Amino acid sequence: MKTTKNEHDVFLAHWMDGQLSDSAFKKVVGDEEFKIYNKIKAGIGVYEHLQKPLDDTYAKIQARIKDKRNAQSKTKTINLYVKVAMAIAATIVLFLSATFFLKTSNVEYASNFGELKTVALLDGSEVILNAKSNLKYNKKDWKHKREVFLDGEAFFKVTKGKTFTVVTKNGTVTVLGTQFNVNTSPSFFEVTCYKGKVKVTSNNKEFILTPNLSVRNTNGVFEKETLHELDANPSWIHGESSFRRVPLKQVMMALEKQFNITFSAKNIDDTVLFTGSFDNKDLNTALSSVFDTVNIKYTILDKKILLSE
Repeated sequence: MKTTKNEHDVFLAHWMDGQLSDSAFKKVVGDEEFKIYNKIKAGIGVYEHLQKPLDDTYAKIQARIKDKRNAQSKTKTINLYVKVAMAIAATIVLFLSATFFLKTSNVEYASNFGELKTVALLDGSEVILNAKSNLKYNKKDWKHKREVFLDGEAFFKVTKGKTFTVVTKNGTVTVLGTQFNVNTSPSFFEVTCYKGKVKVTSNNKEFILTPNLSVRNTNGVFEKETLHELDANPSWIHGESSFRRVPLKQVMMALEKQFNITFSAKNIDDTVLFTGSFDNKDLNTALSSVFDTVNIKYTILDKKILLSE
């Protein structure tokens, strides 16, 4: 049965308003289009259920439409557009609702500039986040997979149990129960084992670390090292950031996270390796500890540090 566009709209309006049966309307539009329109109609029903406060407004619109029966074709088209708009809105509401419920399974923690944040995980494991670091995991999957995602630096005290995995953009760290430190940034990845045993995977390379061992990936160059004088915890937990032959760029990033500052460093070789430490509480002392050591002059302008040779 062929119909013009106007006739099609009129039939559609009649069907949406309950004046035309499903079978009759299906003969007009065909099976495939009927399925589509039926989904839209179902969406309207869901929306009307979720958005009951709209009922009064919609009733007023219906009353006005009924008062204009003489212009039935035009009125039904308007009525159709209103319902289609409501169906679209219903789809958006359902999508946002589904997104909300999915997101509630994700747990996320973030530390601020110069802040240490201690996080207790569901299995009793403890994570201490260094400044400007982010940790998240899915609590729904935790019983089946102990997996966390890290951006920044953190010290982990993992309770024994199923495999525990730390995922970063630079690689993964896998353990059963141990204590270790992970530091990750776009061009730097370092893992240090304090207790137990950890497996580190980065750039298709695998390393097994036992206490006092560390592995570092700097721009794709790996270095495994034995630390003879390793304290029970990383020094940053006690207010001091320490470095061993680390690119100056990485040290500058650590200063930015601790003190909420930025650097202007034209013509400065930020690949210079730095060994030493700085105080996490006093900016002047920290800057002096770093840049006096590498013979670079600096000027403090509020939150911006100007470097010059």
